[in-house]
Amino acid sequence: MVIKKKEKARSLILNEKGTVPEQFRNIRASIQYIAEKKKIKTIMATSCRQGEGKSSLIANLAMFMSKNGKRVLLIDGDLRLPTIHQIFKLTNYVGLSDLLKDEAFNRYEGIHKINEHLDVMTSGATPYNPSELLSDSLLPELLKEYEEMYDFIFVDAPPIGLSDSIIIANYCDATLIILENGKTTKTQLKECIEKCKRQNIDILGIIRNKVRHQRSGSNYYYDYLKK
Repeated sequence: MVIKKKEKARSLILNEKGTVPEQFRNIRASIQYIAEKKKIKTIMATSCRQGEGKSSLIANLAMFMSKNGKRVLLIDGDLRLPTIHQIFKLTNYVGLSDLLKDEAFNRYEGIHKINEHLDVMTSGATPYNPSELLSDSLLPELLKEYEEMYDFIFVDAPPIGLSDSIIIANYCDATLIILENGKTTKTQLKECIEKCKRQNIDILGIIRNKVRHQRSGSNYYYDYLKK
């Protein structure tokens, strides 16, 4: 019920001016700097809890990255509660789950062209066994193939508490943790980070979402990235 009420907040930022776009450009610059330094191409986005605005944030980050001339693929890896197709208003008849279930599918089915530099792969049909499906060796093969075509690959994954995220993270170069400002507690964040460390997951950075601007009262995004 809570997730449905927040559906309206899942939207793309089309305005190039203002505090929010500037914050995304700052995050983009930080990621590009670190990625070049550490040779990172595939980045998973996760959160400590459900409903922190993870999917809309990574969708907008992918969009802003593509506006900088980078070839970007955004993959909806949240096979339990997919939302990327809703954000971009795409059909979701064929996607990642279908490619993992049936090798007869073309590896480029389910990929939608958004603009000259941004492509989006939807989740596909919700599987009965997402963890087992993601564990299949075909997923890292797909990612390796896509790495030859794109500068950055972003994978939207479920919260870190689910095994799906641990599996996906092991196939990615680094992970972004997205948290909702004022909602996720320090204890929850610490537990989230500790879990990543135990699984040898490289945390690229933490992005605080929905930080309230004191002057205007509007929400914007603020980043904290490890240098």
